Amino acid sequence: MTIRELVQILSGEVLSGEDKLDRTVEDFAATDLLSDVLAIEKENYALMTGLTNAQILRTAEITNACCVVIVRNKQPKQPAITLARRSGIPLVLSPHTMFDACCRVSRFLEKQNGGAARTSNPART
Repeated sequence: MTIRELVQILSGEVLSGEDKLDRTVEDFAATDLLSDVLAIEKENYALMTGLTNAQILRTAEITNACCVVIVRNKQPKQPAITLARRSGIPLVLSPHTMFDACCRVSRFLEKQNGGAARTSNPART
């Protein structure tokens, strides 16, 4: 899946990183806890969160997330938008709840993988 496809799946609005929408998203994680994000041992994953501050962008950068999706129609703080643009991380807004966003992405990935269900808990929480 590409970031562009993710944006479409999540009815998203791209705030930064428009030039990186064709990058591959290998997996995704969803959390509102920065400590959970730091425990993720993946690269090129989409981080879905309800956090709107600049720390989520710094954490995404440290953990090699390929993009950040802010769910629940929450609006990011201006420092977060500025940092996303400066660091080149695509920042996407989605109107969906975290649960619905996860379901939508999982269904898309299942179709891509021939119906194979996903079971993953990279943060081991």
